[in-house]
Amino acid sequence: MLHFINDLKLVVKLNITTAIAAVTVIIATIMFFVITNIFFNISSQNSLSKERLQETSNRIINLLHKIDYSTINHAINQTNTYEEVSQQLYKELSINIDKVAQSDYLHNDAEAKVIIKNIKIRIHGYKSIADSLQEEVQEDSTDGLYAIMGLSAASQRIMSDLEELNNKINIITKKNIQELNQNIFYIKIFSVSFISILFMLMLYTNKIISISILERMEQLKEGIMSFFDMLSKKRENVIHVKQDGKDEIAEIANIVDSNIYIAEDILKLERMSADLIEKKVDEATKELQALNNEVEATQREVVFTMGSIAEERSKETGNHVKRVAEYSLILARLYGMSLEESLLIKNASPMHDIGKVAIPDDILNKPGRFTPEEFEIMKAHAELGHKMLKFSERSILKAASILAYEHHERWDGKGYPRGLKGEEIHIYGRITAIADVFDALGSDRVYKEAWPLKKILNLFEEERGKQFDPDLVDLFLDHLEHFLAAKEIIENGDKEDISLSTYIEDFNKVEKYIVL
Repeated sequence: MLHFINDLKLVVKLNITTAIAAVTVIIATIMFFVITNIFFNISSQNSLSKERLQETSNRIINLLHKIDYSTINHAINQTNTYEEVSQQLYKELSINIDKVAQSDYLHNDAEAKVIIKNIKIRIHGYKSIADSLQEEVQEDSTDGLYAIMGLSAASQRIMSDLEELNNKINIITKKNIQELNQNIFYIKIFSVSFISILFMLMLYTNKIISISILERMEQLKEGIMSFFDMLSKKRENVIHVKQDGKDEIAEIANIVDSNIYIAEDILKLERMSADLIEKKVDEATKELQALNNEVEATQREVVFTMGSIAEERSKETGNHVKRVAEYSLILARLYGMSLEESLLIKNASPMHDIGKVAIPDDILNKPGRFTPEEFEIMKAHAELGHKMLKFSERSILKAASILAYEHHERWDGKGYPRGLKGEEIHIYGRITAIADVFDALGSDRVYKEAWPLKKILNLFEEERGKQFDPDLVDLFLDHLEHFLAAKEIIENGDKEDISLSTYIEDFNKVEKYIVL
């Protein structure tokens, strides 16, 4: 129960400013609503009263016009209905004038009362002239004319008084609007002042409460942050905060601090264990990396050795597989392939003729041209090489399987063993085909002497789009100097020099030698 009471006190402290703000908003809203209602009603009443008075004034004018017409018409034509019509019109006129006189809009204005009184007097005078008009017209035409003119003048004076009354109504309306605006202004000042006082009270209360709470919470924050700093290894020890008192913040701080003590001890033990585990993981990682490097190196050495064995059986120098590997890497990079995939082609290319180990020596090393039967046996080396390697899951051997199978396919579809055409041929096979033919034509073999460079280049231009991928041929011819440089380095056997493909393997040196 004590904990509940303490929590309730803290909630009240934290939310008192919110309550004040809510009360302020509610009071301001109610005041605004009430004031708006009052002013709307006053404005509506003023507008309605003004409209009714003006409507009554217009009816009085219309009635005077009817009386003028009826009186003059009776005086000239002696109508039988004049008395009845005249009485009815005067009755309506009297009723409308009384409405104006009894209006709440005008009853407090002395000038308006005088104007209404004058209108009533003038109507009595007007009625006297109207009653004697027929007799005057019948007795003497001149007197009758003067009587008509008098009647018209009396009607005009009444109209003038009515116009003055309308002006008075407009003045009263303007005055009421001014008073209304002034009252609104005073109420706005009062509302702003009231809300400002409440706002200042809220700020003051908020300041007092914030100071009383934040001072205590800041100490707690410092202790917690020091613990997280220790977690992130920014500091060695935690700052413990022990707060005196029995209020809710002190209780919370002491609970947190006691838990930090426990967590600190656990953390120290965990770090000791983690350091030991990390050391063992580092050692195992280094050992595993060394094993992986050894496996990869062994795999490359095996591939190169097997490729060299195939070349040795056909009486060709082992440098052939080295040159084909370098040419394949350079051409792959020029084509835009990634460094990783280009190196894969380089490492797999020595196995492109591995199938030759299964070809009889008398055919493999025959100095002259093959018979059709011998050529069919010789062509089988591509499929034999694929079968030797296709079941391996190693990336280098899988790539070598593709190279062995497709490096004798032609762009025009006339190659072997499957007669693939265009981009049906794997890019690995298209690249190695150019590298293999370029080196084979430029090297001495048992069945031919090395071709001159010009003759080799003419062949590539003639076979562009026929035997070879036209895009790869263009890249090869446009960057021929790099292939020739790689050939020279390998043939010189200078161990201290570095082949072009080594530079390509280093991203920092690529642009210096080849623009991709």
